[in-house]
Amino acid sequence: HNSSMGSVPRIAVVGGGVSGLVLGKELASRGLHATVFDTGEHACGGRASSREAADKGRHFSFDHSTQYMTCTKGSRFESMAREWAKEGLLAEWPADRVGTLKDGSFTPFDDGVVRYIGAGGLRPLADFLAEGSTEVVRPQWVGAMTPVGGEGPKRRWELASGPRGKPLGTFDFVAISHNGKCALRLAETAKLQDGSPAAAKTRASLQCAFGVRPTEELKKQRKLILSSVWALMFAVDKPLNTKDNMEGAHIVGSEVVSWASNITAKRRHGKDRTDIDGGDTQCWVVHSTPQFARDNKCPQEAIPKSVADSVIAAMTREFERCAGLEPGSVKPVFTKVQLWGAANPLTAASVPAVFDSETRTGACGDWCQGPPSVEAAAESALALADAIEATFCPTTARDPAAAGRLDDAKVKWAPCSGDAAALGAFPGTNVPSMGEITAAPQREGGGGRGGRGG
Repeated sequence: HNSSMGSVPRIAVVGGGVSGLVLGKELASRGLHATVFDTGEHACGGRASSREAADKGRHFSFDHSTQYMTCTKGSRFESMAREWAKEGLLAEWPADRVGTLKDGSFTPFDDGVVRYIGAGGLRPLADFLAEGSTEVVRPQWVGAMTPVGGEGPKRRWELASGPRGKPLGTFDFVAISHNGKCALRLAETAKLQDGSPAAAKTRASLQCAFGVRPTEELKKQRKLILSSVWALMFAVDKPLNTKDNMEGAHIVGSEVVSWASNITAKRRHGKDRTDIDGGDTQCWVVHSTPQFARDNKCPQEAIPKSVADSVIAAMTREFERCAGLEPGSVKPVFTKVQLWGAANPLTAASVPAVFDSETRTGACGDWCQGPPSVEAAAESALALADAIEATFCPTTARDPAAAGRLDDAKVKWAPCSGDAAALGAFPGTNVPSMGEITAAPQREGGGGRGGRGG
């Protein structure tokens, strides 16, 4: 695949979550030079990552965000997930071990849907996808993009760590595969010499605000709205007395917690045990509701101890109640909380991906088509890969019309369709929806993207 200049087109992918990693791997497989930039210090993956922890000489590992994934029958993502499973990166989660939990009663799913979990956690999958790109640069912040050349085929982009920052290279196309304020700020640095926007379409698509809110309010929004979620991670040396082989459950009827998972038991369906050093210790993850996260908001990069202690106590107490455990029976030997400041999109742009052939920029993610899921992130990346390939390799592209089709697509914001749980949506199955959200007690500020790898 050669450009008109005779060299391999260089594509910058800014963000190494599922969407960015799939995009990088797809572009490289089609003969383009794909460089993925990611801020993860230990690994890529974004929300599809695992967190390793060490405390007092002991090792723990948690799937602290994405818990499992499902596929729409016949989708390109279904084929992709099957390939990942053949590679030993995904394993099936038996249906009788995952379901819903309400007032101490566990009801397993009985719908015939395949639920995939990361074998050995999600890091092996993220590492596999990262290896498919031409190169991955991390940890690396991309804070500035400057146009050089003219419009259309002449346009190239110089990336840097920030205005007047470290140069990161010159590229023929820039794909922004993360969102939130950081993505918007990057797009806002793209200016022509007269100060006017150099990537207006892409910049407009990245406008955002934070905080879960009532549906009627979401309908009025003309931007991406992102919710927050607290993740409670804890380990216990004495296995919890949960019921009916429950390994994971969407929690119904709680204003505080929305999900609980025994990571230790879940991972036994994949590779060898990887969550802890051994013994009877169990690692658990509990997620809050978006409303609880909104009402207990703080700077996610520097959580005050008083807030952390309050969140841990409230979520642990409510988990015990919902799981039918005796109060105080959770006696952790390790505890940590993380605030995902931008956990899930509540509005979607109603396009497969954002693409602008004139400025040679675009964006992809689960916020494009929605509702948010691993499938939505991957499918958006595939759509953008098709358009980029059609632009630079029109005679050999698998879908030569993809660029024109995506160029013409108009962003139209709307509340995410379908029954999305607090953790997002799970195509092909029904999960408990978030329910209607009450208005915030007071106006809240923004927050950054919480999906950093590692």
